[in-house]
Amino acid sequence: MHQRNRPRFQRKRATVLFVLALALAPLSGAEEPAVAWPTDSDPLCERVDELLFNGSQANATVQWQVSLGPRVPESNASLAFREHVNATLSQAGWQVQQTVHERHGMNLTNIEARWTAPGSQGRQVVLAAHYDSRNIADKDLNETNRSLPVPGANDGASGVAVLLELATIVPGLNLSYDVVLFLNDAEDQNQNFTVGAEAWAENLSTEEIANTEAFVLLDMVGDAHLQLRNINPGNETLKERTVRLAEALGLVADTNDCNGAAGLDIVQYDIEVGVLDDHYHTHVRNIPSIDIMDPEYGEPTPYSFGSLWHTMEDTPDKVSATSLEQVGRLVELGLRTGAFVGIVTSEDSTEPHQEEPSPPPSDEEEVEGGGNPRMAMAGLATLIIVSFGLLLLETSRKG
Repeated sequence: MHQRNRPRFQRKRATVLFVLALALAPLSGAEEPAVAWPTDSDPLCERVDELLFNGSQANATVQWQVSLGPRVPESNASLAFREHVNATLSQAGWQVQQTVHERHGMNLTNIEARWTAPGSQGRQVVLAAHYDSRNIADKDLNETNRSLPVPGANDGASGVAVLLELATIVPGLNLSYDVVLFLNDAEDQNQNFTVGAEAWAENLSTEEIANTEAFVLLDMVGDAHLQLRNINPGNETLKERTVRLAEALGLVADTNDCNGAAGLDIVQYDIEVGVLDDHYHTHVRNIPSIDIMDPEYGEPTPYSFGSLWHTMEDTPDKVSATSLEQVGRLVELGLRTGAFVGIVTSEDSTEPHQEEPSPPPSDEEEVEGGGNPRMAMAGLATLIIVSFGLLLLETSRKG
């Protein structure tokens, strides 16, 4: 994973950056009321027996990725990964394209594969994961390892493995919308983070934004001790629907699955964690976005996403086929039941997500007629947060 803001905001500077991001993010899009989907649990349970996702095959894909070597941008391993994915998905009928961007002195390559549904008219759900592995094991307990590239079994390969297994299932789902697999590069290099996703989001057209029903990110989803937490920022409706999917699959404690069995304590959306991940760049463009992620890899560790994160111990033996299958079935059930489409993003709109957010006023423009009270309050809150943040930063310097 990445130098995003730490879980539970354990660093003062990270706290300031994250709070500022959350204060500013709502300004890019309207509020999002919950949408009834479906009206009861029966439609979900009717589809559970149809699920095909195979965790063992996904786990084999994790091992294959790691066997290539570190998938850092511009490396031979990265090239081998892209060539294999392009050939495999193209042969299966996916339309694959690669885009190259130059950022921070490195050339990065994003992969986008589309399965086009008849009559979709461009409506799409984007399933995303980063395929690069971190170039330095900067959290390794062994200082001599800290300049080495990490294997990236969970942090990188796990999310990709789920998407590539889903790629074998999507063509048979008869969906009414397109599915795009977005495998992004340069998410986790040195002190540069989410660069590939940022480049992709910046190049989306107004029409592409309007047609994107949801952006579903998978990150660090293979941990044998899977604990999927409520990642902020993110679309609340998508989160609510994800919990309902998880309940049907028996992944939520103190609930029963479709067969009446007690749910496991895996989807823990009562625990909120602030993470600025790849989904942030679509979230601020008013695309309904969610980050499905386990932010605690290994033992809990201060200033970290777990004791195995960004270390040489991020190896395939730490990844579980069971965890991959649980996440894969969750997303597959969401695709089959339409959980990722029809998200309302404006409290004043009765239509599904279709609108580009209005651009903020320029420095020269004035808001006439008193402006929107909610926007004014948000602006005041932002000013207060900025002032408080600066005070915290100054205090930490002196300390």
